[in-house]
This record gives sequence, structure tokens and C-alpha cells, in this order.
Amino acid sequence: MPKDNRNFFKQKKIWSEVKDELLGCYLVPYFNKVMSMGNPIVYVDCFSGKGKFDDGNNGSPLTALESLDRSIMQWHTAHPRGGVMPQVDMRFIELNHANDLKANLASQPAGRCVVIDGKFEDNIIPLLQAAINKHSNLNVFLYVDPYGVKVLNAALFDALSVAFNTAELLINLNSFGFIREACRVMKIVFREKEDEIFSDIEEYDSSVMDSIDELNAIAGGSYWQAIISDYGQRKIDCYQAEKEFARQYKIRLRQKYAYVLDMPIRLKAGQHPKYRMVHATNHPDGCTLMADNIAKRTDRLVIEIQSAGQLSLLPQTADNEMIDDSLLECRVRDLLSRTTEFTRLNKFLADFYNEYGVLCDLSRLSSGRSGSILKTFEKSGEIQVVRKPAVTEKGKPSKFWQESKGNTLMLKRS
Repeated sequence: MPKDNRNFFKQKKIWSEVKDELLGCYLVPYFNKVMSMGNPIVYVDCFSGKGKFDDGNNGSPLTALESLDRSIMQWHTAHPRGGVMPQVDMRFIELNHANDLKANLASQPAGRCVVIDGKFEDNIIPLLQAAINKHSNLNVFLYVDPYGVKVLNAALFDALSVAFNTAELLINLNSFGFIREACRVMKIVFREKEDEIFSDIEEYDSSVMDSIDELNAIAGGSYWQAIISDYGQRKIDCYQAEKEFARQYKIRLRQKYAYVLDMPIRLKAGQHPKYRMVHATNHPDGCTLMADNIAKRTDRLVIEIQSAGQLSLLPQTADNEMIDDSLLECRVRDLLSRTTEFTRLNKFLADFYNEYGVLCDLSRLSSGRSGSILKTFEKSGEIQVVRKPAVTEKGKPSKFWQESKGNTLMLKRS
């Protein structure tokens, strides 16, 4: 039976707030960074919705535009004598609610954003080709928040990484929706109670797949088949199958993107994730920014939502894992054991998050005012550190543990 979607945009739900916070808080430093390079940007919200919920809360299009406004203000502050600001084209694809979206974007400056009325799969390639024809050295950011999983296309994501100067993806991966359809196509009984798993999930249009080839195209390979077979043979449960599929999906993305992170969105501790937000980039700065962003959104998700404001003795990840400093130190030492040449701090941090996941925010690893792990390792002589500039304006040795414009830090094991 088709799902009743009449109330889908009636009220913005709490996990949508977390999702849009993840997007909006990342886009400000993203726009700042890419605009500082002087190259044009095309931002595409591939499934834009109405732009605003009926309760007055902004959807992802207005969230992105507000982030752009903040970046433009910061750009003008940094360029008080003027200059040519790089062009940023905002493109919004929407099939079902394009007229509502146009109305909600009517106050935007002329020429800033374009609403494309139609299907994502019919419009995305012509849109990107037109952007390439218009600009050289183009940077692209795709926000892919589909109503199901059917439209995800691994071949398209692969192509972006070579067609553009830089390419980044933020994908809402409905991994349980994929597993449900994979079981159906492989004629394996989906043993879970669908009402429990999918009751709150944002499935505007539940995907129905017809073939193994179609599922291979979404996943970018056939690796998922072994996972579903193990589930069918009861070697693993649905939660383990979902986690393994998400892990291998990230590995597949890393064929074209050096850094891939994910954030599971769950509403109660121990509950299956409703979906996973997956971020892919080829730049360590983007990875570290998103990792810190995920860590901060995790605090909101775990403390405010899952625990109803009750603090935990130890910080938790979005997977509800307690992470103490001894575990972090072990992971940092493991990565340092392979860091035999001087390496930029941001690359080291990006490699850490890429390999071990978002176990903590940046302050616990490096940039905290006191007690961070890398600071402690520098004091104990476990690592060698080279900073540029080596001294402050007052002639004292530099001690910064956060890279910024004009400040670089290299490190390696002693």
C-alpha cells in the first residue's frame, strides 16, 4: 500500500533539525574555504522539498542559503577594499513541490538560485554539464537527501570526483530501506517488524527495486549480496547487517573520495539508526571540519534527544559508545606508529577520523585549551612538532594546535 504523505511537510521533526544543522553548520566553513580559493561553486540540493515546513521551520534550501549569507558577510569583512567575490550558484531540484519551493525562495536576490522542476535522475547530469560549460575550475557540492534509496547512483558520484576541481557529497543513506529491498529481491525473509524500524523514518516515497543489477548500481558493487546472505542464514541480525552495509558503502566511496565519514541518526539509545548521513570529500580540511561538526551534532542527538537532557559520565559517539581518553590515546598511538614522516596536522586528524570514525571532537585530540592528547604527547616527547611561524609576534615560541590561515603545524612520531 502506498504511504500517505499528505502530512510529510506539516511539521519539522527533531531528526530533520539535526540533519539540517549538520548541513548548515558545515556549509559556512565550506563556502568560506572554497571562496577563499577564488573559484566558482555550484551547490545542488537534489531533493529540495518545499523549502519551508508548514510549521514555519526552514527546510534544507533555506538552511543552505542562510549559510551562504553568513559566508558572504565574512568574505566582505575579509575584503574591506572590495574585490571580485567568486560566483556561487544555488540549484534546487524538486519534483513534487516545485511551486511551493519557488514561493518560499521568492525573496532571494535575483539570479542567486534556480528551482528545477522535475526528477533528480533526469536533471542532474544536464545541470552539471551546463555548469562545467559555464565555468572552469568549478567546485561542486551535492546534498543528496532522497525520499528513498532507488535514485542513489554510485557511477554518478564517482564521475563527480574527476569532472570537477573539487567535489563533496552529503548523502542521506536509508540503509535499512536498502536492506529491506535487497531481501525482497534475493527472496530472503525480512524478519524484522517493519512498523518498528520504519515508523519514524523519513520515507516520503518507499523505494521498490526490481533487480540485483539495480541494487548493484545503488551500492556501487555486489558486496551487499554476501551481507544479505548472512542475514538470511541468521549469521547476523538486521542491525549487524545494516552496520556492515554502511561500513562497506563507505569503503566503496573511498575508491574515489579519500575521506568518508558517517553519522547514524537514532532517536533512542540502543535503537536502530533511522538512517545515516554520509559525507565524502578528497580534502583533509573538509574531513576535519565535518568530523568536528558531527561530534557537536552528536552531543545534541545523544544528550538532548536520546537522553532527554541527562548528561553521561563519559562522552558518547552517535553509536552510543563510551570513549575514554585511554582508548583515544591507543588509537592516536596506532596512527602515529605509521607516521614516520612529517605530516600536516589536518591530514593526520583527517586520517584519524577516516580510519576510526568520529570518536570525539577536535578539542580532545588537539585544539582544546588544556589536556588534549596531542598536546600531552608533545610535552612527553612522543611526537616531534614543527610550527610555522615558529615564534609569535612577541618573539615567544608558538604553541598553537589548530591550523589556520598563516599557521601550519607538522608532526611525526619521535
